Amino acid sequence: MFVASCTVPRKFQEGKPFIYNSSVVLENTDLNKSKRRELKEALINQMDDSLKVRTVLAVDWHFPPIFNRLSKPAVFDTLYIGKSKTFMRALLKSEGYFEPTIKDEYRIDSVKTKKKEKMQQRVTVKFTVSPGRALKFDSIGYDLTTPELQQLALANKNKALIKKNNNYSIQNISNELDRLITIYRNNGYYKINKEDLYAEHDTVVAALIDPGLDPFEQFELLDSLSKRKREPTINIVFKQRVPKDSSHLDKYYWGNINVYPDRPLLDTAARIIDTVKLRGYNIYPVSNKFKIPFIARNIAMKPGTLYKQSDYFKTINTFTNFGAWAQVDINLQERLDSIRLLNADVLLYPAKKQSLTVDLEASRNTTDLLTTGSLFGIGLNLGVRNRNGFRESIGNSTNLRFGVELGPSIVQTAQTSLSHSIYFPRFLTPFFKIKHDETVTPRTIINLNASYTNRRDFVEVRSINASFGYGWTKKNHAWQYIPLNIEYTSTYKTDSFLTLEKTVPSIAQVFNNGLIISQIGTYTTGKTNGQRAWYFRSRLEESGALFGLIKNLERGDLRRFLKLDAEYKYFVNNPKSTWAFRFFGGYGYAYGKTGDQPEYNLPFFKAFFGGGPYSMRAWAVRRLGLGSSSYYDTVNNGVAIDRWGDFQLEGNIEYRFDLGTLFGIKLESAIFTDMGNVWSKTFDSQLNRIDSASFKLSRLYTDLAVGAGTSLRFDFDFFLIRLDWAYKIKNPVYARENDGWFHKLQIYNGQFQLGIGYPF
Repeated sequence: MFVASCTVPRKFQEGKPFIYNSSVVLENTDLNKSKRRELKEALINQMDDSLKVRTVLAVDWHFPPIFNRLSKPAVFDTLYIGKSKTFMRALLKSEGYFEPTIKDEYRIDSVKTKKKEKMQQRVTVKFTVSPGRALKFDSIGYDLTTPELQQLALANKNKALIKKNNNYSIQNISNELDRLITIYRNNGYYKINKEDLYAEHDTVVAALIDPGLDPFEQFELLDSLSKRKREPTINIVFKQRVPKDSSHLDKYYWGNINVYPDRPLLDTAARIIDTVKLRGYNIYPVSNKFKIPFIARNIAMKPGTLYKQSDYFKTINTFTNFGAWAQVDINLQERLDSIRLLNADVLLYPAKKQSLTVDLEASRNTTDLLTTGSLFGIGLNLGVRNRNGFRESIGNSTNLRFGVELGPSIVQTAQTSLSHSIYFPRFLTPFFKIKHDETVTPRTIINLNASYTNRRDFVEVRSINASFGYGWTKKNHAWQYIPLNIEYTSTYKTDSFLTLEKTVPSIAQVFNNGLIISQIGTYTTGKTNGQRAWYFRSRLEESGALFGLIKNLERGDLRRFLKLDAEYKYFVNNPKSTWAFRFFGGYGYAYGKTGDQPEYNLPFFKAFFGGGPYSMRAWAVRRLGLGSSSYYDTVNNGVAIDRWGDFQLEGNIEYRFDLGTLFGIKLESAIFTDMGNVWSKTFDSQLNRIDSASFKLSRLYTDLAVGAGTSLRFDFDFFLIRLDWAYKIKNPVYARENDGWFHKLQIYNGQFQLGIGYPF
């Protein structure tokens, strides 16, 4: 994969030195790789803007065709170096590095790239930073004058965000102050804020970390500190200021809570049709869109109880996550009675109840199952969504899809599917109630699906599916557990298909009847930190462990298996480009029987496959693998056959960059590499096992497939059209010839893929 490394200046001031390159090098630090990278990025951000080099990836007809364009670089001035060092020292001291050393060096290179161009005065600036020893927390204490505040702080001390021997930073102290304020506001102290608290530092070190300290005074303090301790530490005590307003130390209670469940977003003068008092709430509907008991039981704030900030946010989050409301607001008003009260107006603005979507899709499949030649597919999707079923924000959606693939026989494949999903905004259980943390957002999910596929003159496939399960989220974590998932797939094979089975017995494993009675667990998480983001997803499915004990089911169509897969994605986002990385791994183990014959493979509708616009893009969909076996290859069997596997590994690297705009449409491109394969236990026509199709660690390099290519993308904001062109760089089918590298690689024998959205 080729990535531009050449930087070409454009529109620079001739005859004047300009910033061509700037860098930061870290020395003498024992930080781990991740912390080291974070500190380096923070130091780079402290450089004066005039020293920062901002380039964009550009394409030109001249050499090099792809390069980094440096447009309008700043004229160099040594003043920028001094400012940058000041900013860097302030950052380091805020992070607890009280003895930083920052050295700078720069050079000016005279460069002439074209005969008619004047000499360029390129300036390269380098900062070498030695942070020094990191200041660490020694003791953390709480000394608040209000007894209850002190008691709450000590009761929650085990949850403190700073611990002994943690590195000192101003941000850590600020986070701990925020934690204390949250505790107090969840115990009635509505008006308390960070201005009412402060952190008192160790006297010697507190002066030392002052960025404006005189160097001679700093030397004296350092000498004092070194005599006191070899390792620099700091003591922190959280204290309380004298409040400017005494109400900051008063407890508040919930007063009147007025709820407007269906307030029009634009018509604030809408007539209230009724006034209902339920569970202490005053509810003022303007229509019958929502059931009043449903509204009341989902409000966390209770009249007469102690004010809790968490109740306020829980109420907002609950109604926001329901989906039946477009906007949720809560206005608070203070009221002084014998005690301090907070009245609340809960304003709920309904969303549009129903919506209809119509989508038209197109695809191109160059090597479809059991056919030769190209197929062009078109599909029509109709979707209806109801956000407020049964007047309790029960979401339900219905989707209907029609699709056909056109080939030599006009309609080669016809597909129809119907699905219906119901989402309850709570856990539904028959005999018990599931208790959960107040920060959890629960859902109960019911799915019903049916589909029919007719591959002309070969096979008909009918499938039905029903599932019941739960989903819940907490912060950046999401779980889904489906305790009951039932699927049944029935196949009808024509005479042409049965004739093909005699030639290729393994194709019987591709299309067969199958009953799935499974449970499924899924976990998803992710995090964004500045320019970097990562996502992780794992899924486990088990079928037949319990129902397989019933002999008639186990020997019939019931499929017994375990299937696990996991995916990790990592992104480095820059203003004009993105590095994207992905790793996927999946394994399935089949252990049931059909009649008296053992099952070796996952059913085709649960198996893994590679290729297509979202996987190994140098291969057509389901045309990768198995392993390095050529058994399924068209050359050996005279027919193209789908490849399904029980084990899959795949890694993807993609560099995405902007090209500009054309007629208001954003143009993007990418350079990518895909690596991986699919493996399975496979037998030939003589029922001999094909070892090269099964996974073995010793054969991983031999079996590894590698593809690379480029992409043109049209970003319409609400969707993205992707045109990928990829080559088989290493084809394991030809592993006997140069390990499969560059086998018959020609400019015109790549694989085209049409995709919607990013590949990952």
